[in-house]
Amino acid sequence: MHRLLEIGKASSDDMQSSVDVEIEPIDADVIIVDEVSMVDIFLFNYLLQGVYKGTKLVLVGDIDQLPSVGPGNVLKDIIASETITTITLNQIFRQAAKSKIILNSHKVNEGINFLKDPEENEQELLNDFFFIAENNQEKALETILSLSNGRLQSYGNYDFLKSIQIITPTKKGMLGTRELNKKLQETINPPSEEKREKKYLDVIFREGDRIMQIKNNYDIYWEKKEPILEMGKGVFNGEYGKIEAIYEEEKQVKIRFDDEKVAWYSFEELEQIEHSYSITVHKAQRKRI
Repeated sequence: MHRLLEIGKASSDDMQSSVDVEIEPIDADVIIVDEVSMVDIFLFNYLLQGVYKGTKLVLVGDIDQLPSVGPGNVLKDIIASETITTITLNQIFRQAAKSKIILNSHKVNEGINFLKDPEENEQELLNDFFFIAENNQEKALETILSLSNGRLQSYGNYDFLKSIQIITPTKKGMLGTRELNKKLQETINPPSEEKREKKYLDVIFREGDRIMQIKNNYDIYWEKKEPILEMGKGVFNGEYGKIEAIYEEEKQVKIRFDDEKVAWYSFEELEQIEHSYSITVHKAQRKRI
């Protein structure tokens, strides 16, 4: 949405809390917006400014997800108003019907204790969910680190950077993203003579690190070499990638994102990325895991 509306550049974050931003009209017959539960009243205001009269606006989202970080609960309030035609999807289809993750998620929404109410045909379900109850933070941290570093091999040959994502409710504390990312970096991508590093403020970025873009940058250049050479501009909040190389003399960091585009960041631009071994629940809602 930020890219469509051309707002929220890395150098102009103050726009996000203003109601006076001028939005160019969107040239479209139909506009479909996904993940609307994450849209606050400011962003929704900008969107409506850009919608021509006669353009159809379709909103897609899940009110059971966390609400937006910014003010308002747009999707839930729109549905509660009963003035807009609403369709609810509540039936599980295809392979998802055998996933314990999907089935237990529905039970949580319905207020059912999935620990006390297991599925009758348990043997037919995928072995893709298990629950570990742990109230001690130190032991929980030990469990997270061991699960991230080989303990899941009996369930599959998982590569952390490709197959595992740690999700936590907060940034602060022993089990928040800041501390978890430090511990997970030590475990998954420890220092070595072969890996170059760059310290930025109090964060050490290392070749091989899993990172996430945390600001919209419309101006940074990128390129893809496969299947054909492609070049463009723009890396956006919530995109994930890996640090491939750090060049001290050139003062640049080479990052390959999950969609295979490669961008070069100056050391001054490292404020736009952070480690993503662990991410918050809000960030996870943007990510297709």
